[in-house]
Amino acid sequence: MLHEIFKTIAALNPSKNAIDYWLAINKAILGYSRRIDELWKIEKEAATESTEIAKKEGLFYLASERERTMKMSHDDALRELVKMRRIDSKIKTIKAISDFGIFSIN
Repeated sequence: MLHEIFKTIAALNPSKNAIDYWLAINKAILGYSRRIDELWKIEKEAATESTEIAKKEGLFYLASERERTMKMSHDDALRELVKMRRIDSKIKTIKAISDFGIFSIN
């Protein structure tokens, strides 16, 4: 099977499109054996299920973050915004910039 995958890759035209690349590899894998086709279906179902679980967890987390943010005082919300945008860190970085004497070389 690995040999078939490598043959498929070698036959592909150079492209920046990853979808075409993976479709060709998947086709080579699935065409190798019916047993792999069955495993692929199981894997696809598991991936779909895990994606749905991740979406639910993500939405739950964001809803709780929204609720926490809405309960903040105005000052706390502003502090959180400054922290999130890393404004203090950016100010510190800009203040640390120097020409290191490079322009004073004669």
